[in-house]
Amino acid sequence: MEIKGKNVFMNICFKMLVLTFLVLSPSFVAFAGDINSNEAGVISAASSTFEYDGKSYRAGSSYINSLTVYLCEDDVDLTAEQAQKAIDKMYNSIAEGVENGYLYEVNIHDDGEAVATTETTEEDADEDEDDSEDNTDKPVDKSQSKDNGVDVWNAMSNQTEAKSQLKNRPDKTEADASVKLDEDRIVVTTKNNEVVELNKNEQLVPSKVLTVTDTIAAVVLVITLICIVVLLIGKCMVFRKPQSRRARKGHTKRRKIRRHTRNVLTITTTVSLVSLFVMIGIYISLFNKDKIMQNMQMSGYFRFAYSEYVSEFANDTSVNNDNTIVNYEDYVFTIKQNSMKILDGETDIRIPDSNVSPYISNVKKSYLKLFAVAGVMFIISAVLGMVFMIFMDQRRERGVKHIAVAELVSSVIVVCITIYMAIVKPYTSLYIVPDYLYLFIMQCIRWSVKVMTSISAFTVVLGMFLVGVFKSMNSNSDV
Repeated sequence: MEIKGKNVFMNICFKMLVLTFLVLSPSFVAFAGDINSNEAGVISAASSTFEYDGKSYRAGSSYINSLTVYLCEDDVDLTAEQAQKAIDKMYNSIAEGVENGYLYEVNIHDDGEAVATTETTEEDADEDEDDSEDNTDKPVDKSQSKDNGVDVWNAMSNQTEAKSQLKNRPDKTEADASVKLDEDRIVVTTKNNEVVELNKNEQLVPSKVLTVTDTIAAVVLVITLICIVVLLIGKCMVFRKPQSRRARKGHTKRRKIRRHTRNVLTITTTVSLVSLFVMIGIYISLFNKDKIMQNMQMSGYFRFAYSEYVSEFANDTSVNNDNTIVNYEDYVFTIKQNSMKILDGETDIRIPDSNVSPYISNVKKSYLKLFAVAGVMFIISAVLGMVFMIFMDQRRERGVKHIAVAELVSSVIVVCITIYMAIVKPYTSLYIVPDYLYLFIMQCIRWSVKVMTSISAFTVVLGMFLVGVFKSMNSNSDV
């Protein structure tokens, strides 16, 4: 029975590893052609702030991405005259952009930028709502570039998976909190208008969280150590089974001590295991570099970063002395390499302000600091608890039984957390801008749910395996 249980356990573990590998397999999207300086001017103009009917508007990053993808196609190569016609047509039809949902109102005062109608500004934060049902599936007429210039709004209208996902984002007024990426910080605003700023160069995880977690771990470890001291003083430990089965003096007292300390150790071991499972889940969910890069790709960040670069190029040709724009593949390769270096802990790396890698690296530093203290204490507590539960009695199966109970209870807690995240989805009540940041965070959370589902399955299988070991040992002891 024990061998069969091990085979089932190893088989399930292998399948989970294969599933994880398949999920981690990245998919990449590339542009077919290049952007010339004339097309860069169109992207820059589309990224600017528009004024219409006394209000200010900007295009969502997913729509800028659609425009950039279109202009990168091989059969699109705008001349200066065609690009200027496209820009003029865009500014003369701002109402169309607003009506079709490509432009959304922004607060210029909060952004700290001047209103621009004929001049361009760099896009740091975008707002997006539902796509227009009348225009999202309309094909782009490329023949227009030969005559009157590109219809920018039409080029933005192509339906994409990202735009479909953005329909699930709540309205800002209905969200529990809004999250905005603003240059070197993330600004979180609650429903009560409480503002929390998270600077990428400062510790993002509050010190209070680290202190509370370390305190809990210390309390659990201290309780475990107290139980061990009680067992040792009461001479309750049996590391080697005695030859004589005659009860020693004080057997009744020792049995009472064992019962109470074993119950306490079961609780401390459960708390330790839950904490460790959650910590493992957090590490795999947040700090897997390959998955981070894949999520950045799927969120459209690299296309957005390229659009930012192109827009900057159009505004200041001094960024490139030979007056040529770096193609998409080369630019993204550099950004990806720099992002990987930042995720590896390097700090003196040039990266756009819109890149989330510095924030993830910052969180990782706090996490490693947390694990170095609380994590280690939880590991020590769990190991000591399991060892002393086994060796406090001649009947080793009793200790295995309580270890199985601790493991199963911890698995139930982890499963409940996973089910809550998968069904209730509290994260869907967040309003997050720009678009790519919303898509990135949603991708990360969905990945986290998958990771916790795998960990939940692992903990349940491990718990059942321990139950099988207990039953096997109990049967052998009764023979």
